[in-house]
Amino acid sequence: MLVFGIISILFYAQPSFGHGVGGETLPPVFIDGKNATLSIFVNPPTFEKNTGEYEILLKLYETNTQAVIPHVTYLVEISKDGEKLLSERFHDDSSNLLIKVTPKNTDQVKIQGSNFGELGWMKNTDLFPLKVEGPIFLSGGLYKFHIQILTINADSNKLDPPVTFDASISLAEKTDHPISYQNKDYSLGIMSYYDTISDFEFDEQSRTISFSMPYDWSQQNIAQTNVVHQEIHVPKTFPELLVTKYDGLVNGIPVPEYAITIDDYTTDSRVVHLVLNQKELLSIVDSVQDKSKMEFTISPSAEDKFPLSAYTQNAIFQVGLSWEPTPIIPEQKTRFYVDITRYFAPKIQEDAKFDFVVKQHGKELYRAPVTGLIGAQEKTNYHDYTFTKENLGPAIISIESINGEKLSSVDYVVVVRPQEEKRTFPIRIPSDAPDGTQGKYFVDLTWIPENLQPGEAEFIFTIYDRNLQPVSNAEYDFVLIQNGQKIYENSGVAKAGGSFENVIFFEQHKGPVTLAIQNIDQSGESVEFPIAVTPEFPLGLILVMVLTFSIVIVLSKLNKKTGHILRYPF
Repeated sequence: MLVFGIISILFYAQPSFGHGVGGETLPPVFIDGKNATLSIFVNPPTFEKNTGEYEILLKLYETNTQAVIPHVTYLVEISKDGEKLLSERFHDDSSNLLIKVTPKNTDQVKIQGSNFGELGWMKNTDLFPLKVEGPIFLSGGLYKFHIQILTINADSNKLDPPVTFDASISLAEKTDHPISYQNKDYSLGIMSYYDTISDFEFDEQSRTISFSMPYDWSQQNIAQTNVVHQEIHVPKTFPELLVTKYDGLVNGIPVPEYAITIDDYTTDSRVVHLVLNQKELLSIVDSVQDKSKMEFTISPSAEDKFPLSAYTQNAIFQVGLSWEPTPIIPEQKTRFYVDITRYFAPKIQEDAKFDFVVKQHGKELYRAPVTGLIGAQEKTNYHDYTFTKENLGPAIISIESINGEKLSSVDYVVVVRPQEEKRTFPIRIPSDAPDGTQGKYFVDLTWIPENLQPGEAEFIFTIYDRNLQPVSNAEYDFVLIQNGQKIYENSGVAKAGGSFENVIFFEQHKGPVTLAIQNIDQSGESVEFPIAVTPEFPLGLILVMVLTFSIVIVLSKLNKKTGHILRYPF
């Protein structure tokens, strides 16, 4: 989203104190009668395996006047993950020290330049700058700089003691992670702007993305952290992950809604930004158990979030998109609302003209001119469009050329979903033997109400043999499973082959769950069936489900066998 580019420009245009992406400006200190500031930048600020050369720029200058401080000798130490990569003296008469770094997986560091002993290495001429070759910037992540200022103002003016600066600079790194969902292969990308990620996992059942990175949760380190920024790149061909809202956890703690934003415009993938500033980190640090790493979890939310918001390519307009009804169904008219405001003057109302464009599979399906208002109330501008059954899957809604300006355009990804079929009860499920072969039982399953929502529900089931005769006094384990974990188990007996379970679902515990009836009649055979607890919203939100939930089982009815074993692992 272009707004992130705008934020970055503002961020680097001002003094920045704390861990930075590609650069850092350190708090000013008093040196030899001058109030001095040190800035350190690494260019390019992202890690790519084929990057042949990086540049390190160190600049020491007077804080108030911005005038460079001359004749500076630096002792530069660079380390990563506790391993020292460089420790050398460098000197520049103008204080603008430029070091070109060629990453090379070698045991030793080679330096090209002129060595002046205690003053250290200097460039030969402007045409032949200082060059360092060695095991520096071989990977992305957090690099620590320990800088000592040994001389200033004159080569002979040695500081005793030296003035020390410590900085941490991140090389952003994108990693790709192949996954499989419903027998289709995708690749999810993670761009980390802080440190190298690990422990990537994708849970197919809940569509949860999780990963972690090293992080020091000490108060001192948080005080040096301006922002932690992660990007999740989702293919625009992956409809089950193209929702309007995502829920996020950091070390198991929910992050604020505003910390997660969606960008459908800047790349070929949807980019989900998760941005935590220092305030958010301080608010959750006391609840973090493992103080050595930061763990991220991103999952589709149970709710729709409207309007989707994006900035035009030229950053002049902010455009919001919403639609009714949800979800988008073929052969059913969808009304799209387009809210436009000027980024720097949101309250100014004026006429607007733009093109409403629908694209899919790289082709333009529809284009229509629309006349509306800029700065008007939400849902003032709208346009209707009806998708066909051939349009199932992801599609692009583009708002183009606002008031004739080509760069005043934005894209949004929407998903055209199939019309839900009416469920027919009971659902007959064949059992599986422990070795994966076909078992010798059938289970007929019904639940009331059909659309499971927060509140009480009743699951009714009958156990049959292969001749469709009820199995009398069949023992069973009724199990509810989430993310591969048993969260509830109830052992019972189906006296005449039939039994039931009463369950209470709570509003905060919506989401997907696997219902299993296990060890049928002590045979080891079982049946499984996916169900979903949906929010108390329109039926269209059924397909967008939240991750986590808990279930409390009410007491069994009086005609059920006494002595049921109830186990609650929450």
